[in-house]
Formats: sequence, structure tokens, C-alpha cells
Amino acid sequence: MNTEPDKGELENNTGGALPGGSDDPNQTQIPVDSKLSFINTMTNEALLHVAVTGSQPPPGYAPKVEYWSRRRPLTASVMSLESAGFTNRPGTPEHAKEFQDWLSGGSVISTAQEVSSQQWLEGAYTPQSPNSALYWAVDPDQPSTRRIGLLVERGNADELLSMTWYKMVRPKDGLIFQSTPAKLKFTRVFVDGKPSTQPTDIAPNGPWFYFHCDTKQA
Repeated sequence: MNTEPDKGELENNTGGALPGGSDDPNQTQIPVDSKLSFINTMTNEALLHVAVTGSQPPPGYAPKVEYWSRRRPLTASVMSLESAGFTNRPGTPEHAKEFQDWLSGGSVISTAQEVSSQQWLEGAYTPQSPNSALYWAVDPDQPSTRRIGLLVERGNADELLSMTWYKMVRPKDGLIFQSTPAKLKFTRVFVDGKPSTQPTDIAPNGPWFYFHCDTKQA
């Protein structure tokens, strides 16, 4: 494996756990009523914004859905995932505006929040687009020994098409994170200087399990 860089990046990589939203965070991939940002660590620009609804979504949005907004081309070698709760309470006009503002300025796709353990399949997902990128990070649930992966598929105009999560152990409850990190560094996977989409290039001694998000234009 040849990642960029790969120096045992386990220290100071996950930060603290994200405070829970208004609903039970143990039933969802990412705590509901929260927002995430994937940031290019070289330029400090936001590449992706993610907003997650709970049981009281803003008008025009569905409950317990992840909305991913692609704001800039996804060409970074290193991204930092940063998490935060919404400032305003769900169900209020202020929250609806904050939610919309977080997604504005990008092309938006959505995927369902709730995932079962059975939906995590052993093996590797085959990307449908040749314009795809695989990133790895330490697994916040077991940072000393395990890693996770995030495969993003992009279209010809670099639009975001889908996401696929990888984990080295099939989650018993379907969660990618048992404890959602406040900050987590994702590094693109390269082999011999060429980008790879194979999880075995993150860690060759698996097994690997993946969950492919069914997405649609929001």
C-alpha cells in the first residue's frame, strides 16, 4: 500500500465525539439534526457539506435523510471531516434557514439515514464511474488497529454521484461510527503513484465490508 502520506496517522485524528441531536443517534449513520463538512486541508475550502434531518425536517425535506452538497471539485489528496450540531432548534424557521444555507451553493444528492447490519456486504464495491476516489481514515471505534474507507463516485462534470463506506468489521447495528468524531482526516489511496479504489490497498489483511448509499438528486 502507498498512501499519501502514510506515517501511522493515529494521533490527534479523531477529536471528541459529536454531541447527539434531538433523536437517538444510535439508530443512524450520523447523528440526526447535525451537519458535516469535508474540507481540503491544503486550501481550507469546503468540498462537501452534509446536513442530516431528524424527525422534524425543514419544509421540503424528508425525515432522517442525509443531504450531501458538493461545493467544489473533489480532487483533494487529504480532506478533513468536521462535525457540528445546528445552532437552531429543529422545527423552527431559524433552523430551516440554517439548514438551507448549509446546503446552498452546491449540487445536492440525498441518501437514507437508517442502515441495518445486513446491508453491509463483505468484499469490494465496483464503482460505476471511472471518475472515483477512495479515501481512508483511522476507525474512531478502534483507532489503534482498524481503518475505514470512503469511496466517492463522480460524474463527467465532477458532480457527486454516490458514496460507499468501508469498514473492517461488519457493524452489528449498521453504523459507520459508534462514536461520531468531531474531526477526522481522510487521505486518498494511491498505489505506485496511481489512485486506487480497492479497500485492500488501505489494509490488505481485511476482511472488508461495504455499504453503498442509494442516492438520488435532491
